[in-house]
Amino acid sequence: MRNISIRKMWVYVCAIEEGSFTEGARRANISQPAAISIIGEIEETVGEELFERSGKTRRATPTQRGNEVYDTFVRTLAVYERALEAISAGKRPRRVQKILIQTPYAASVSALWLSKLIEQETDSQTSIRSASWQEIMNAIENREDCMALVDGEIRLKNSEYISIGNVEMVLIIPDNYSNIDPGQSEVAWEDVPSGAVIYSDLCPNTLERIYENLKMAQKDAGDFIEVNCPSVLSNFCSKAGIPAIAPKNLIDAFGDELRLRWLPFSYSKLFIPIGLSISHGNRMRSKVIGKDIDNVFERRFYI
Repeated sequence: MRNISIRKMWVYVCAIEEGSFTEGARRANISQPAAISIIGEIEETVGEELFERSGKTRRATPTQRGNEVYDTFVRTLAVYERALEAISAGKRPRRVQKILIQTPYAASVSALWLSKLIEQETDSQTSIRSASWQEIMNAIENREDCMALVDGEIRLKNSEYISIGNVEMVLIIPDNYSNIDPGQSEVAWEDVPSGAVIYSDLCPNTLERIYENLKMAQKDAGDFIEVNCPSVLSNFCSKAGIPAIAPKNLIDAFGDELRLRWLPFSYSKLFIPIGLSISHGNRMRSKVIGKDIDNVFERRFYI
């Protein structure tokens, strides 16, 4: 038997993404025994077991070969969806190519890089917008056709991740703030003042590490203010004269009118991975895979 239908591929993909044959069957709108039977047919076609086994019991954990088959099926389903779009183009609204940029990095992205990325995209409308970390995660998990600039090294099975570098978390200090020596070249976590602002539109792991470092420095989490908007953060720094823990590049969002400086932390430094997450089958993939991505940002603030 050499025939694996689109429907059967979808059942296989659902089982892996749900991590359960039962939940995968529910997502694919078939019974669990039917899903097990289809997966058995696919294993027979491939010629080897694709899921780990404990004795005679097959678990919904793919083997290395099972993951390879999953990747192949996901790409095949993406091509199939594109083909359906092509043949029904006259009946459907114009396709939208979405590019999502996590909010703290929006002001740093190179307009020239974006314009080159979308040039010759004449058969679809392009939508470029900033979005929160959670909004981007929802778009990726919902298998939306998009490319996203996001921090946290997101490696979901229905997308591909291209690393750009690491952004350092620093203490941003207004020039009129006098409680930190202007001659300092770095700052200890113990010296972060109570009432400081913490920029929060970041991957949850980074926020957890910030609070862990503050706790180790005998700081109480309730003494700090979380802000998820660069404009609000800018107002706290400029008008209230309050320091902020934030990605180093956020100074770009403040503009030249604010007099600010930043200090790296002297120990337990925090670096956030940042990269491009591209859904499988997205047409932007060929424009960035294997290409020079050093020009994504206006200037190099990452390592």
